[in-house]
Amino acid sequence: MKTIDYQIHEGIPVVAECDVLVVGGGPGGTGAAVMAAECGAKVVLAEQHGCMGGTAAFAEITPMMRNHFAEDGDITHAETMDRPVYPRMMKQMQSYLSDFDFSEPGANWSNRKLVVSKSLISLAMEDLCLEAGVKLFYHFTLVDVVRKGRRIEYAVFRTRSGYAAIQAKTFVDASGNADLAAFAGCGFEYGDRDHGLCQPMTLCFKLSGVDVGSINWEEVQKLYRQARERGEIDCKRNDILHMRYDFEPGVVHFNTTRVLGRSAVDGLEFSEAEIEGRRQLRQFIKWIRREVPAFKHSHLMSMGAEIGVRESRRVKGRAYLTEEDFNNRSKFPDAIARCNYPIDIHSVNGGSTRMVWMGCNEYYEIPYGCIVPEDCDNLLIAGRPISVSHELHSSSRVMPPACSVGQAAGAGCALAVKRGCDPSALDGRDVRSLLVEHGAWL
Repeated sequence: MKTIDYQIHEGIPVVAECDVLVVGGGPGGTGAAVMAAECGAKVVLAEQHGCMGGTAAFAEITPMMRNHFAEDGDITHAETMDRPVYPRMMKQMQSYLSDFDFSEPGANWSNRKLVVSKSLISLAMEDLCLEAGVKLFYHFTLVDVVRKGRRIEYAVFRTRSGYAAIQAKTFVDASGNADLAAFAGCGFEYGDRDHGLCQPMTLCFKLSGVDVGSINWEEVQKLYRQARERGEIDCKRNDILHMRYDFEPGVVHFNTTRVLGRSAVDGLEFSEAEIEGRRQLRQFIKWIRREVPAFKHSHLMSMGAEIGVRESRRVKGRAYLTEEDFNNRSKFPDAIARCNYPIDIHSVNGGSTRMVWMGCNEYYEIPYGCIVPEDCDNLLIAGRPISVSHELHSSSRVMPPACSVGQAAGAGCALAVKRGCDPSALDGRDVRSLLVEHGAWL
């Protein structure tokens, strides 16, 4: 590729100094920022969009998935393992709804109600951050870092008014794609071992005006498979993944497009993926309105402002989890999060989705070393890019454990600032104790 020499403008203003800088305002970033602030740190959260929410807000990824524990095996009596931030987030969403209860996450899952809308989640996350005293900087797009030795000194952003820098004692990468870690020169893995490919991306969308009561989904799936065989639909997904929620009557959410072989961290390929996702969306909508009477008068209510990313970079950390840890339900003395979500791998080459479940009274733990990069001392990782294998990532990537991992990163940074050291120098057992003190399920 042709290159040019270019240097970012000199004299970039330092617009903030803080104890903890969190980059990214999704579930992981929210967990990190709220926890760090409640542990006494001065926190700034920088988000590239104009509101919080991450993939839930910008990619229409509405199910929060389940991550619950029920000792008696009854999911209706389960409790979330993602205290304290995640349940508060769900409760906060309730304040913007009437006659709909988010207050019991375990029970709600049994009724398929454990979901969000992009507006609800954006407001709820912002509420929690503001209540905790977090300073929010919107429309701050990370473009570089200034690093000295094994430490980051500044993060550099492009803003509406030009370039700006933020100085921090510690940093949390909650970007989803490990952008901060990559700019800092941290090592990472990408994709599966056999092909170097990540799970496919999906452009989610919602159709409204649907006669939901008349749908025979078994028949719709049959028609879809027949259309694929005839070449009328060329999406690489072999079935329709759909969801319907009680607080949106007449609306069906589709997680059905499938874009293979594009990178979420390459600008050109990411653009191609979004164009391809929208092509599949147009094709699907024309087909279902024509072939399924219940959708005859439906219309496109919304679609992801960006395509949903399941997997990209995974930062190399001081600890590393694999599918074997999932199978063994591994436990660790320095565990900072627990996860019950199944292995959920959408094939990198198309076709079926591999699911490996565990019982609702089982879980594995994520040790502190999985969020500590090998080669940067004042940086912790939040959300999905933690140090795990391709297979284990398919379990840990979803929103509830991402929030748990985030709150651990926030606690680690706050504790490091209090002790006058870097997060890499901490004993993970101390971070665990601090999380427990704040109500974590550990």
